[in-house]
Amino acid sequence: MNPAHTCLRLCLCLVAISQFAAVGKTHAQEKRRPLILDADTANEIDDMYAITRMLKQSKFEVIGLTSTQWIHYLAEDDSVAASQRENEALVQLLGRSDLPTPIGSREPMGKPWGGDEPKDSPAAQFIIKAARWADPDHKLIVVCLGASTNLASAIRMSPEIAKNIDAYVLGFRYDFEKRVWNKSSFNIRRDLNAADYILNCKELTLSVMPANVARPLTFPREQTFERHQKMGPLGRHLTAKWQARFADFENWVMWDLALVEAILKPELATTKAVNTPPENVDRTITIYSAIDVSKMREDYWSTVLP
Repeated sequence: MNPAHTCLRLCLCLVAISQFAAVGKTHAQEKRRPLILDADTANEIDDMYAITRMLKQSKFEVIGLTSTQWIHYLAEDDSVAASQRENEALVQLLGRSDLPTPIGSREPMGKPWGGDEPKDSPAAQFIIKAARWADPDHKLIVVCLGASTNLASAIRMSPEIAKNIDAYVLGFRYDFEKRVWNKSSFNIRRDLNAADYILNCKELTLSVMPANVARPLTFPREQTFERHQKMGPLGRHLTAKWQARFADFENWVMWDLALVEAILKPELATTKAVNTPPENVDRTITIYSAIDVSKMREDYWSTVLP
């Protein structure tokens, strides 16, 4: 990455955090909650729809869009750099070039056989700095649309920030009848060590959107492309990405958008309190158990279309 470009991004990150901190904590409850999106944007196309929706709302103050890795088993693959490029392109198309986009770790947390050694990165440091300006009464929201490497590493390096964060994660599967967890989902397998770490972190408030709950939210290709035509350069970009990556798919599951819609519109999702998996620290977390698919679709298009 160009050194001058890196320096500029770092300056923007510091400015964003300082602006968040500038308002006195006595007015914390009057402010919008700060939010960081952490995305493996180059992996599949639904991240782009989730980012687009989150950057077109005023309920939360989005202070950063960070990139996370999604391939780590081939040395020549640098997936976080690919996601970083996608993030930087999207903020330009969305008219948010002011938004910091710190890059995340290229590698997952710990070792291939386990462990919780953190992986430092500009993204992890950004989360740490932002969380330090938050507090338990006005928490920083961190939304992990991919592997939770950056969030888990940030907490591992600065454990005191956990109490200041509301974490939302897309991943896992959950059998509500048997009350059984399944960690064999894409995001979790990309960094199982990080997933276990945040499950075990008692101080961290955690909400999970399981993959099996998000799956019903699909967009049909042709109808989506027609609507993209009304969105100018952004719509053309989204169409081009779908055609380049998944041209043969007539529908696409908007996994990440399901989580973002549930955060923005709590009335469109049902939650329940469940225990963590038996191999993890025993504690209660929140899990999404159902979503209103039609209303989520309606909300997305009514927001993004001009």
